[in-house]
Amino acid sequence: MNEITETSNKNLAKAFLIRDELQVQQTWEKIGGKCNLIGSVKMGLLMSNLDIDFHVYTDNFSIEQSFGVISQISKNPRIKEVTYKNLLDAQDMCLEWHLTYIDNTDRKWMIDIIHIKNESPYAGMMERISDRICMAINPVSRDDILRVKWEAWKQGDKVRGIDVYRAVIDNKVKNYEQFKEWKAGQEEEYISIWEPQLL
Repeated sequence: MNEITETSNKNLAKAFLIRDELQVQQTWEKIGGKCNLIGSVKMGLLMSNLDIDFHVYTDNFSIEQSFGVISQISKNPRIKEVTYKNLLDAQDMCLEWHLTYIDNTDRKWMIDIIHIKNESPYAGMMERISDRICMAINPVSRDDILRVKWEAWKQGDKVRGIDVYRAVIDNKVKNYEQFKEWKAGQEEEYISIWEPQLL
């Protein structure tokens, strides 16, 4: 096992331990919500950007309810900071929560919880994209994705996961230099709605 794969696997294992410790999904479920793990942790593509992403849906959406659930999760002493953004009037139609978690080795993790209105045009989209990416990748493309992320991190650059997945799956990018060349030709998108085409 090479250093890149070993680092990814260790970070994934830690991410699932943090998920289980914080009981994010179970806390939302107690009030009848649905909380879905999405993103790089769900897809097994976590590298060095230590984020754990959730999308949440509730039938009776309210800001007060959202604050209440986050306050329960934030009782964990390893949660050191909570930030909040109200995007209900934006295209997203959501509340964004970002919780900073410090693990036992003093590494900082971001727990991103997006509480989305059921009528949002993005409701369920990231879940579907995550599932399709999982179906589209193979061991070789997984290694390529992790390599791009690793090399970007080594250079002190931050890249969006969705851009890396698109570059590797659709354009056969193999490393960060190739990714930068590919990215230079792409238009910036606030929210990417790309998803892989499955045969």
